[in-house]
Amino acid sequence: MKTTIDVDSLRTEHESDEQWEVRRSFMMEHKDNFEESELITLAQLFTNIEFLGCRYPQQTMKRIAKLAEKVLAQYKKTRENKLKRTFVQASDAAEQKAKRSFK
Repeated sequence: MKTTIDVDSLRTEHESDEQWEVRRSFMMEHKDNFEESELITLAQLFTNIEFLGCRYPQQTMKRIAKLAEKVLAQYKKTRENKLKRTFVQASDAAEQKAKRSFK
């Protein structure tokens, strides 16, 4: 018999509110399908991929992508109207600064 998983007790002290909500959603979505230890591992892999840009073996990446479809769609929808970061190369930034004219 599978024990009930208390998802809310699994938040770690280093998680931001945003990361916790995404990881919590993932665990709530799948808590009836996995044992607690596997669920925690899968959820951590998912947040590592999404927030830290981690990469894992292809089979793992495919499995997480499939499991995360609904949660990721929800998360991306909440991010639509938020500010987005734009990254530029240092050389481009330096060139733009050099082109400024000071009057």
